This record gives sequence, C-alpha cells and structure tokens, in this order.
Amino acid sequence: MGLFGDQLFTPRLRLRKIGEQDLNLILAWSRSSEAHGPYLSPENLREDRLRSQLASGALWNSQERLFLIVRREDDKPLGTIHYWRPAGRDRVAALALKIAEAGERGQGYGTEAQKYLIRHLFEQEGMERVEMHTDINNQAQQRCLAKLGFELVESLTYTDQQVERIGHLYRLTRSAYLSQPLYQYHEL
Repeated sequence: MGLFGDQLFTPRLRLRKIGEQDLNLILAWSRSSEAHGPYLSPENLREDRLRSQLASGALWNSQERLFLIVRREDDKPLGTIHYWRPAGRDRVAALALKIAEAGERGQGYGTEAQKYLIRHLFEQEGMERVEMHTDINNQAQQRCLAKLGFELVESLTYTDQQVERIGHLYRLTRSAYLSQPLYQYHEL
C-alpha cells in the first residue's frame, strides 16, 4: 500500500493528484454551496491562483497534498481530500475531506478515502498524529471519525474560509492507529 506515482488506490476509489484537466471542476466545486454542504464554506477559488498553485507544486509537495477522489468503476470525480503538515508540528498531519457530489454522500466513500490516506500517512510518511476538525453539527463525520479510531480532543471555535464555526478537534495517535483492527485487516 502506498502512493503509486501520484495515486493512492482503495477498493472502490482512486485518490490522485489534481491536474490541469481538473481545473474547471475544482473551480466549480469551490463556488458551489451544494458541493460544500451545510458544514463547509465555499472556497471561491480564483482561476489564476489555482492555476499558479498547480504549476508551482504548492498543492503537491512534501508538506501537503490535494487529491481528487475518483470512483474506480466509472472514473467519476466525487470530491477532494487534502492533507498538510501544520507549521511547527513535525510528524502531525491535518486532514480535510469534501465529498462534493451531494448524491454520493452517505455511500462510505469519505470513510474509505480517509482510511487509506490515514494508513499511508502512518505507514509511509511516518506521522505520529493525524488531526481533523469537524463542525459541531456534522454527526455523520463524527461517527466516521469514531469508526476510524479518532478521539475527541476538544470543542473549539475555528475559522473556515473566514467563517467562524464551532466544532470539534479529533485526533488519531500512532498507538491508537496500531491498535485498530480496521487498519490491520483490509482489502485492496
């Protein structure tokens, strides 16, 4: 298991590096309230800035990676998953997930994408902790994080695209990861 070039495979999904061919889709999702759902704020990305980030490698480097989540059976883009290493916090990764296609939510795609990216972060990138913020009302994501072995660390106010939200910080430590059967027994 691990990245194969710029892709990560799961049983039903392919997480791949975003490229120039995805620019219009990413821009459309960034401006759509439906793509973000009730718990995320639209990013309203600018085309010139996104194009520059893609060209410079700002979204794919040793500190962060932005993946497009694609269903393997029909190559349909479903959303994005992003990880980055917060400044000054060595061996910690923060995750953000967006299943942008509203009709595809609730199918387990987000859980699957997170599970296999988390495995990659611990096994290939040497992370000691993985963290994720979620809106206080996002019960589905909170259930998912509990299933993935995350523990609630604290409730807090955080900023999402200049919108202040109340939410939870969840954390999965290396020792909790190693004790979770979910990560030890899986299909590829």
